[in-house]
Parts: sequence; structure tokens; C-alpha cells
Amino acid sequence: MKTIHKHRLKVVNEVQELRLPEEGKVLRVDYIPQETVIFMWVEVDADTVIDTPKEVRTFKVFTTGSGIPNNASYIGTTIDNMKGEAHHVYELRD
Repeated sequence: MKTIHKHRLKVVNEVQELRLPEEGKVLRVDYIPQETVIFMWVEVDADTVIDTPKEVRTFKVFTTGSGIPNNASYIGTTIDNMKGEAHHVYELRD
């Protein structure tokens, strides 16, 4: 059985760490203007939610035109319709 959990990313130009199961799959990202954050929904095996060690996974939000490192894997793009800006979410891998 699977379950989906919501995680929060700040709209900043810094690497952000989340504790997630390694096999957790990001399904969607959305910008929430009222909170100035990006929510990210991650599907995980329900058995990994409790009592399973989670690894630290790193994410970064890039703006359009920013340089993206080679170790970054694309997760999704979300739009701030009020400002006409796009936020591109990548996971950074070693």
C-alpha cells in the first residue's frame, strides 16, 4: 500500500534538506502565494512511514535562467501567477 505526504520548500536560493525514504517519488509541486512556499507531494510505501530510517535528500528551487548543476534531477515547475515567475524544483544528487 502507498501513501502521499506533503512537504514544504521555501522559495529561496539555498539548498534545502528533507528527510524522505530513498524510494519516495515526488508526484507534484505547487506554489502557494498566500504562504510564499512550494508544496511538494511525495508518494511513499505506507510501511516506510513509521519506524523506517529516512535519508536526507536535498532539493533546490531555481529561477528561470539560473545555472543548474549537472548533479541536479528535474522534479517539476510551478508558476507564481501574481508575479509571472516560474520556480523549477530539482533534487541534488551526489
